[in-house]
Formats: sequence, structure tokens, C-alpha cells
Amino acid sequence: MKKLILLSCLLFSFIAFSQESENKSDTDTETTIYSEDEQDIDTQTRYGFKAGINLSNYNATNLDDIQDGFNDTRIGAVFGFLVDMHVTGKLRFQPEFLYSAQGSKEKELRADYLQIPLMLKFELTNFLNIQAGPQVGFKVHEFEDSFKNFDYAVNAGIGLNILEDVSVEARYSLGLADMFDEQRAPNIEGKNAVIQIGVTYRL
Repeated sequence: MKKLILLSCLLFSFIAFSQESENKSDTDTETTIYSEDEQDIDTQTRYGFKAGINLSNYNATNLDDIQDGFNDTRIGAVFGFLVDMHVTGKLRFQPEFLYSAQGSKEKELRADYLQIPLMLKFELTNFLNIQAGPQVGFKVHEFEDSFKNFDYAVNAGIGLNILEDVSVEARYSLGLADMFDEQRAPNIEGKNAVIQIGVTYRL
């Protein structure tokens, strides 16, 4: 009888110890997973540079009706600075200050701007993000005195992190304002439309 009682006590102690060890293991696993999730989120504010090319033209335009070839795509440069800030979770905010060469291929239809995109970025993975946001621009150079001074647009695109500090971004910018001055270019209408491919480097 004593042996049975002793055996029962030992068995009960072993079960209790095993259950306690299992609970502790589960807690440690949950803590580890939580820590790894936290480490995946970059909460730092990063400053950097951007450079690339624009494939630009005019959208909602009557240029085709005016002269053949006036609505050909212009290949121009874009470069400037950016700030990459954490907002919450995997959402980040990236304002930029860019010099952007835009317009059509014909010289008299080209205009260059200082563009300020205000992009929200959502990180789908550690390597891929999607972007969207508004943009305001200020004309700084033109070959013909035909354009308005301010541009407004909405942007959408994707980003791919190829190195820790280097990313490639592709973006489409859809202009919301007719850029041709009614008095200086009364017969021309057109809104900026830009495909932008750039490389960013974050310090």
C-alpha cells in the first residue's frame, strides 16, 4: 500500500512538473515570436537621396489634334532628397523634394518642376512595399512661356528593397491640373502624366 501511495505521489509530481515545463516553453516561444515581429519593424527615421528617369507626357490632351508628334514621350531626369519616417506598424511616411524634368518630347512642350510628393508606404514584406500619396509642384524652367506655375497630382507605385539601404521604386504620377496657360496657349490643353523609375539610397 505504501509503495502504491509513493508511486502515485511520484507520478503526480512528474505530471505536474511536465505541465509546468510545457507552459513555460509555450510562453518562451510566444515571447520569441513577438520579439522577432518587433525586430522586423524599422522605427527609425532615415534620410536619403533619390535619382532616376521620367517617361513623361500629357494626359487628357488635344495635342494630337494640333500637330503630329507633339504628344511624344519625353525622357527626363529626376533627382533630389527624401525623408523616410515610421508612422505605425508597417506604415511609413516618405516626403520628397525632387527636381523633375517633364512634358513632351518637343522642346516647346517641356517644363521642369520642383515636385514635393507626400507618399505613404505600406510594407507588404521586408522587401516589397506599395506607395500612394498627393504631390504638389512648382515650375522652375520652361522653353516656351506657355505653362502655369503650379502642378497638382496623385501618385501610386511600388518599392523593392534590393540592399539594406538601397531601393528601386516605380511610380505613376497623374496630373490633376491643366498645365497650359489659357492666355499664352489658348488652344492647348494637357495634364502631366509621368512614369518615374528611381533608385533611393538611405543614410
